[in-house]
Amino acid sequence: MKVKSVKEYIAAKPRDVQRVLLEVRDIIRKAIPRAEEGISYQIPAYRLDDRLFLFFAGWKNHYALYPVSARLVEAFKPELAAYKLSKGTVRFPYDKPMPRKLIERIARFKAKESSERDRPKRVAVKKGGSGRMETQLERIRRICAGMPSVFEKLSHGAPAFFVQKDKGVFVMFADSHHNDGHVAIWAPAKPGMQEALIGDAPKTYFKPPYVGVGGWIGIELDQIGDESLEIHVREAWELAALKKKKAKSK
Repeated sequence: MKVKSVKEYIAAKPRDVQRVLLEVRDIIRKAIPRAEEGISYQIPAYRLDDRLFLFFAGWKNHYALYPVSARLVEAFKPELAAYKLSKGTVRFPYDKPMPRKLIERIARFKAKESSERDRPKRVAVKKGGSGRMETQLERIRRICAGMPSVFEKLSHGAPAFFVQKDKGVFVMFADSHHNDGHVAIWAPAKPGMQEALIGDAPKTYFKPPYVGVGGWIGIELDQIGDESLEIHVREAWELAALKKKKAKSK
């Protein structure tokens, strides 16, 4: 069942979990009163200046805050030592007292971290000539939606796009990953293309962390038009779909 509000999300949980999540929600809302509350990726999310900066969720044995950057981990290293960090999240077990002050400080830190970045680059929407503006993430969603199939979910604290549910990632959206200043996508590319593209247009293309060793390219979104970007996204989709198909046939 898809939930449409944070109230619905919390109400769908067991009663003892509801109590915990209501308290987490209360802490965040009091810490950042001007934050806009909503649902994104089917979990509670908070936005400042049209930028998502914090999520929370309740699971079977723990509740969690997302995304946890390396900068945040360093800033709260002593306090976080007692908790499990995994894939850009910090997990708080239900059987331990809630660290209210820590959650409040993390919320404030994430809000400050978000405000210190440049606001998301925006581009004019071409549809209908309405003049409405879209964020770069909305732009990527629109382009990825044109692929034969697509599934989006939060991965390591960032939006990722798959050929089908949880299989065949072909685009990862990076909004100043670890505060590197890039508003970009990471996508697989054909052999040899990474070096060629970076050499030809270093302001547009770069070698992304982690996946760069596998030949993926990083693409600066404010340096590329829709037509060229769509070509890269489609090629990335085809590469991911082919890889998934080969894996299935084995």
